[in-house]
Amino acid sequence: MGTSHAITPRCSFESHPKRPSGQDSTMARTTAQRVKDSMARLDAGGDAWLATAGRAGPHLVPLTLAWDSTAGELIFCVEQGTVTARNIATEPSVRVGIGPTRDVLMVDGTAQIAGLVNDDNYLSAFFYEKAGWDPRLNGDNMIFIRVAPSRMQAWREVDEAANRAVMVNGDWKTTDES
Repeated sequence: MGTSHAITPRCSFESHPKRPSGQDSTMARTTAQRVKDSMARLDAGGDAWLATAGRAGPHLVPLTLAWDSTAGELIFCVEQGTVTARNIATEPSVRVGIGPTRDVLMVDGTAQIAGLVNDDNYLSAFFYEKAGWDPRLNGDNMIFIRVAPSRMQAWREVDEAANRAVMVNGDWKTTDES
């Protein structure tokens, strides 16, 4: 028993093989840069994880995201009557996760059912333009969900954890101050 073995790390922060390409591995981004990157991530749309909660407990689903930058809201489509829709009707607080674990955007907000997809041609066309699919083709029971963000956090690694908030109380941050 008295034998000691040194453990050599296989990778370091500077050379982590999973860091997204093109990232400066030696310096944390400023708040201004993280806000800019977060806006670009939202504008790009794509996949997101929407977490809700209800009597049966937490519920997490992958959905397609469209960002309405004018209204400052995230837009999703789900079938009417799903666990997600029922949870939002009774508890509108939600969390949305966007991006990989080493370049994540976490959004806390308040969701609302925004009506049937087939009843809102403008929003349906907007969603199609932003998200790349037309929810009107999925039947008559698809509904829109709008999420008004109250807090957003963006970080890549532990060096950005301390100042990860990019939105507080619905307002984009402009400095690294808490």
